[in-house]
Amino acid sequence: MSLRKGVAALAAKLLAGSAEVPERDYLPELPAVDWVRAAAGGLDRSVSPTQFAVGLMAVAREGGPAARAAAVDALGSAEARWWLAVDAALRDQWWSAPRWSRLLATDLTGGEVELLHLVVAGCHHDGRIREAAVAHLADHRHPAALAVLALRTVDWVAQVRQRAREAIEDSWSPSRGSMTQLAEMAFALRGRNEGAWLAERVEAALRDLPLDGLEPLLTARDRRTRRAAYRAATTGGLLSVHRLTTAAMKDDDLPIRTMCAQAAVAATSDPAQVRTLLASRTALVRAEALQAVTAVGELAAAESALSDRHPLVRAIAQAALRRSGADPALSYRLLCGGSEPPVPGAVAGLGETGDAADARLVRPWLAHPRSRGRVEAVRALRRLGVTRSAELLPLLRDESGAVTRQVVVALRHDLGALAPGMLEGLLSLSNAPHVRFAGYRLLTAGNAWQRLITNLRLIDDPDDRLRGNVRSDLTAWLNRQAATTYHGPSRKQAADLDELIEHARPVLDDDKVRLLRFHAGLPHQTVQ
Repeated sequence: MSLRKGVAALAAKLLAGSAEVPERDYLPELPAVDWVRAAAGGLDRSVSPTQFAVGLMAVAREGGPAARAAAVDALGSAEARWWLAVDAALRDQWWSAPRWSRLLATDLTGGEVELLHLVVAGCHHDGRIREAAVAHLADHRHPAALAVLALRTVDWVAQVRQRAREAIEDSWSPSRGSMTQLAEMAFALRGRNEGAWLAERVEAALRDLPLDGLEPLLTARDRRTRRAAYRAATTGGLLSVHRLTTAAMKDDDLPIRTMCAQAAVAATSDPAQVRTLLASRTALVRAEALQAVTAVGELAAAESALSDRHPLVRAIAQAALRRSGADPALSYRLLCGGSEPPVPGAVAGLGETGDAADARLVRPWLAHPRSRGRVEAVRALRRLGVTRSAELLPLLRDESGAVTRQVVVALRHDLGALAPGMLEGLLSLSNAPHVRFAGYRLLTAGNAWQRLITNLRLIDDPDDRLRGNVRSDLTAWLNRQAATTYHGPSRKQAADLDELIEHARPVLDDDKVRLLRFHAGLPHQTVQ
């Protein structure tokens, strides 16, 4: 049975059953045309999908020609994520229009039905109405009709899904200029059940398109659509090296920048054509370009990249110098041995390539004026295996959270040298949140009972992040580590735990209180 021939049979099913007249519809007042135009395209962020769905049904039912045309045209250019939200909202709103639902079913048995009516019917909660609407929408070429057909290709009702797929296969052609919208819808729907069908067909169609057919997709607003278009264009070798390097430098999507950089390097044997990529803000792009230029012996580029902020780029530069017989550590020693602060990448590089004797060149930069420099100095000393607790302890109060995190990582391997009193001082409410969190991490990294005491002391801390970590850690200890903690607390620790557990009773449930007392070897206390 063809799509059109099946409409009458579908409508007969819709009209069969109770002859009772449905109750009245509950639709709002008509919105203004400007509101419809802005809301339909998702441009007015203050309008939710539910608010728009209510207004759209009022326009479709009672609106004038200008309002209906504005709604359809704006929906034709709406983003896929907006369509998905509106589709769900319309299904809910149709329950408030039982009388119109029956009238619409009658209309679908006849000849022409207005496009806006078909659009809202295609998002009805009744699968039979959706199926009938799909049959009519197959004859329309408007982008709004195509969007609804795309939505219905993943419909949970098999009959609706199959009719929508037949409609797209029979009537849609990539050459009609609708590929961009269909691709955006397809990739937005891919994660849903049955969503792979449309996405796979769109990707297959993209692979067969010439460059002029891909052009609109290469500049699409949707990143997934642009990625698919660039993937098809690079696989087919359709883009010039200049076009590829431009996209690698300027596109706002990381996968596209990386893909185009790789394609540009593969498409030319002249490193000069990709040298501009060495200045990219993306590490993967810089890495591709550096690999290409150093492969032909351009060691100057490798020397310049030794201090790159990303370890991958530094590793490529270091490898290039080693292939030439040079030792990159010598270059890093020169960079770090002066009186002027080196860039953070140079400090990091010395930690990657030097030896323990180079710690003397790194230690001064624990006071680097840039927080990234101090981070790399701590990390370099740890790599070189020459960290000293005494020189790292002052950095626990550093103004940068990134620095304190690195210091904690370094000090966790030498907890025995840290005075508990000093660490407890870091928990003072007068300290910055990242300083307090550094103290918390160190206090809970060693002895199980010290960990438990610290958590219980902070169980009602005013800092949301710290309090959340405390309660999660308590639960994790009870669930995973408590049963394997074979040594008991000291007498002082047991006394502290007895008091702290009771203090925490209003926060903890009775089961947790009972388990904590059991594992700590404390007698059970009955709540009066």
